[in-house]
Amino acid sequence: MSATCRKIGRLALAGVPAALLAACASPTFVDRGAGKAERALDFNVVSFEVKDTYRSSPPDCIAVLPLKVRTPADPQAKPEDAAKVRMSLYAHLATQSKRGIRPERIDRVMAEVGADRKALGERLKCSAAIEGEVTEYGNTFLGIYSSVTVGADLKLVRLADGAVLWEGRHVAANRDGSVPLDPVGIAMGVFGAVDNIRDEQVLRVTDDLARRLVSTIPDDKVAALDDPADEPPAKVAAAKGESLPEGERLFRSGDHAGALAAAEKAIAANPDDRDAWLLKGLVLMLDREYEKAEPAILKAAALDRRDVRSLNALGVLNTERGAPDRALAAYRMAIDADRGNGFAWYNTAVLHFNAGEPQEAADAFHGAALAYLKAGDFAKVERALGDLRELSAAGIPVGPKVESIQTALSDLSRRNP
Repeated sequence: MSATCRKIGRLALAGVPAALLAACASPTFVDRGAGKAERALDFNVVSFEVKDTYRSSPPDCIAVLPLKVRTPADPQAKPEDAAKVRMSLYAHLATQSKRGIRPERIDRVMAEVGADRKALGERLKCSAAIEGEVTEYGNTFLGIYSSVTVGADLKLVRLADGAVLWEGRHVAANRDGSVPLDPVGIAMGVFGAVDNIRDEQVLRVTDDLARRLVSTIPDDKVAALDDPADEPPAKVAAAKGESLPEGERLFRSGDHAGALAAAEKAIAANPDDRDAWLLKGLVLMLDREYEKAEPAILKAAALDRRDVRSLNALGVLNTERGAPDRALAAYRMAIDADRGNGFAWYNTAVLHFNAGEPQEAADAFHGAALAYLKAGDFAKVERALGDLRELSAAGIPVGPKVESIQTALSDLSRRNP
């Protein structure tokens, strides 16, 4: 607990503002679906309800739509603030087992279908979407007291018929400043308040908001890393044709039709262009055209049997098609080609975990953590480490694995303070 919060605790009966008390409280989760209601003394409330429509038919995919901005609000959010909240929600939903859709792709399709939510779902091949508004965003500075708040009021809806599956609202806050008793205290309070309103604090509170709200959306599986296009590309020996870089740019911007056309053009110019075949396969796979995607990805893998991106994509494709044995075989080939392939290690662990094979999952999570340590991707190291801790809590003997990763992280933090 911070010094400010300890002081507020001692002076709570002396008229300290309730808002400042709220900042020192841990979040209170209020499940309205379980008949709970917010109480007058509940601070930092995360209010949510999982509808029966969700429980009867959970979505396998969630798209995060552009969020609106509530007006008026204090502090008033701007469209770019709503975009930051949206991206944070997208990032935290990626830790669930549900499939996600890149925001760039969503925006592209929305521009084409307008307000037709059913058409949006059909085009994205996604059953549900989060929509809503950012209720407040930013900071307030009042001398010795500063407040950083980010709020959102959200709904998860089924795109086919508009049925509400889940609702959640929360205002995350970080407040600082002290209760001054002398001139020195006033000076220190001003310093703490100014420090609190830096952009870093706003982003941290945005992350708190998204993490807490997403945690109330049910999920019962470990999520795979399901987009091999996000992994660093392997070095390309031959120079690319003119159309392929344009196709990759279009793919990143969400223009799947344009990317597919560019890939086809590159293949026509050079039938042995591995990257063009892979781009074609990735576009078709993300559009859930699995039967068409498979021969393109297999062609890419056949052109270079040690290309980890093609093998990773083949693993994802077979996972999506419900062929875990074939997916595991593809990931084994990818790991054999590159022992530092954290993507393949992690998804191998997920397949074992969801198949009820915890020891095999632990071995692969450990391999993923080591690979990401070597690559310097510490966020994914922490993710794999968190999965190992959950296995440990379930009684799986993974203590030495957890300790080895924790020791490595501690060593790195000491070298890079």
